[in-house]
Amino acid sequence: MSRASAEQLAEAIERLGLTLVRQRSRMDQHEPTPLTVTQRLALTVIVDEGPLRLGELAERMGTTEPTATRTVDSLTSAGLVRRAPHPDDRRGVLIDATPRGTRVLAHRRQRLLELLESGLSKMPDDDQERLADLLDELHALMAPETVDSVTAADRR
Repeated sequence: MSRASAEQLAEAIERLGLTLVRQRSRMDQHEPTPLTVTQRLALTVIVDEGPLRLGELAERMGTTEPTATRTVDSLTSAGLVRRAPHPDDRRGVLIDATPRGTRVLAHRRQRLLELLESGLSKMPDDDQERLADLLDELHALMAPETVDSVTAADRR
């Protein structure tokens, strides 16, 4: 890939990311539990990968432990996650989603799906599938250690 192509792709991904963040933020204004971008990220990681130690959560979020601590504190206050003693380490604590946290994330994912369906409705089905395949490939190349077992072929 040429430098110009990489720059064009980077700009397109950045624009799409900003668009999604803005639209999700607008949707959050009407949510009973509005979340910041950091809180959404933490809740997603905890629901999908939890229970986790705080250091593991910070690592998966790509942030510091103090930021993860503040984020978990706010999610705990909102009743979305809980701290529990680690079963194998008396000094350890695990962070896990509450049933409410799992429901909130499921609702947010449904809203994202609706947003994408609306945005992609004019794109031919074949192009939508190819876009999903390309995004899976890009994800696998950029973060191979975090790729889920779900592949593009599994979605079909």
